[in-house]
This record gives sequence, C-alpha cells and structure tokens, in this order.
Amino acid sequence: MRLLTGADIIDFHNSRYDTLAVTAAGEYLHLEADALDGETVAYSYATTETGEQAQILLTASTIDEGDWFPDALDENGDLIPSVADEMADIINSDAGLRTSLQVHEIREATTAWEASVQETNRLADDRARRIAAFVQHCGGNQSYAARLLGLDQSTVNKLVRKVAI
Repeated sequence: MRLLTGADIIDFHNSRYDTLAVTAAGEYLHLEADALDGETVAYSYATTETGEQAQILLTASTIDEGDWFPDALDENGDLIPSVADEMADIINSDAGLRTSLQVHEIREATTAWEASVQETNRLADDRARRIAAFVQHCGGNQSYAARLLGLDQSTVNKLVRKVAI
C-alpha cells in the first residue's frame, strides 16, 4: 500500500466529500458521511455502502473548520500544499494505516470464527446426544443403529462414548 500524500489530501479537499478513508487493500476513498455505517472520526472504522471495511483518515470539517491546522486554507479557501504534506505525514505515522485496518478485520474474523466454533460444538454435542438416544431406542445395539443411520459403527461408538463421559 502506498503512503498517503499531501496531493491525496488536496484531492480529497477539492472533491468536497465529507470523509477520506482507506480500505484494507490500500484504496483511498472519498465518501459522504451518510454512506458509512459507523463512526466517522479519525482512525475509527466504518463499513461502506458496498460492505467494505474502511478506516477513516480525515473529515472535511477538520480541514474547513481549522480544527487541526487553523491556517490550513489560503485566502481563496484552497488547502495549502505544505500543510497537506504535514497532515499526510502525521496520518501516515499515527494511523499505521493498512496494518491497523488489517488487525481490525482479523479481530472481527476471529470473533466470528470463535462464534462459529461454539455453534459447531453445540451442534456436535446435540448430534451425539440424539444418536446416543437412538441407540438406546434400538435396545443399545450400536451396530444396528449405525446401519439404520447410514453411519460407520465406529462413529456411533465414539458418539455414544462422548455422551457417556
């Protein structure tokens, strides 16, 4: 991913969009704030209308209202290039851009994976209980139950032992 430049910030300012963001793929986006689901403060994460995760880098109000650099605009309302370069340097060093977005996405993926593992384990336990109950219904004959269920007898044996533990 290429680093953010002062020219990127000037292009963003001239675009008149609300928010400058970066995707995990390193694509810089100019977005309207209402096109994002999530916070739109610097370095926060949001989801675009297309479902892509993005890290917010800068908002137009930060430049226009002089919140960060009071003298960022010249008398014509244009962003001063040296100020844009300084903003880019600060954002590049503060945000850890791509790395921080990737870490955020990895954490989200890990949380989703952990939830799916818990659900898978719950379903496996439920399956084992049902098979053990079916074996009991078959008079405890695991071989007969396995044939009726279309399973290996060793699978049925393991599942019955699992429930008994």
